Amino acid sequence: MDSRAARKNLYPYFWIGPALVTLFAITIAPTLFLFFTSLHYWELGYPWSERVFVGLKNFVNIFGNEQFIHSIWVTFVYTATAVAVEFVLGFALACFLARPRLAWRGFLLACLVIPMTVTPSIAGLIWRLYFNPNYGIVNYVVGKLFGISPNWYSYSLALPSVILVDVWQWTPFVALILLAGLSAIPRTPLEAALVDGASPWQMLRYVTLPLLRPIILIALLLRTMDALKMFDVVFALTGGGPADATELLSMHVYRTGFYQSGMVGLASAMAVVLLVVITVLSQLFIRLLGERGEGSEA
Repeated sequence: MDSRAARKNLYPYFWIGPALVTLFAITIAPTLFLFFTSLHYWELGYPWSERVFVGLKNFVNIFGNEQFIHSIWVTFVYTATAVAVEFVLGFALACFLARPRLAWRGFLLACLVIPMTVTPSIAGLIWRLYFNPNYGIVNYVVGKLFGISPNWYSYSLALPSVILVDVWQWTPFVALILLAGLSAIPRTPLEAALVDGASPWQMLRYVTLPLLRPIILIALLLRTMDALKMFDVVFALTGGGPADATELLSMHVYRTGFYQSGMVGLASAMAVVLLVVITVLSQLFIRLLGERGEGSEA
């Protein structure tokens, strides 16, 4: 009887075992190896046996590196600007698509999905052609409308061009999440506010946004995490240049570990810093969601 009960208790592990093994192999093990490598001095191309344990020296070195600090600043500007613009535009699109008697709703939703289906590296290559100063479609339209022909690959415009591509590709993602949240809002609070004589702005501020807060936090969490580790679009569009104008932290890790110096230990320490930043921000968003849930229950 005891053996049967023991087998019954182990039965669920039989089903989740393959998933746990896969998770360990592709996520946990590489992460542990990343932490281990960040504590060593090791250059790409040298045998693994020649690594030297240096403790936290790699972390001390990177925080004394001006290029690393600059990449953190560029990553912050890129993430904050892209996520903020995507949220504002996505919320406006969601409000438009949530209208009760909107014609062609299905067609518009299908159009919104298209940018998200494009591989980020391919999107970068496509927009690289669009931004071409000589024959790109962006300069053609801007020239017809405003009579100017900006160089989108200049030091001052390279980062805005990368942000523009990110906004084009992921604003629909934010819009669809917020649209799902708007569709799930009960009509009773809105109708009560309307009866009380609330203006559209007051209904948005005091009814819609508070009820939509958990969905907003989820959208911001997903987009912030993805923007912090953005690599494909930047690599395909600008390669981190010109100079260091678009060198996000992910690009700096790539250049340090593989492309220029081959300092794998330093690059691993930078990647650990990025991982810690993403984890802290994720926990912050999750805590805000938890506080919202406790407040709703109260």
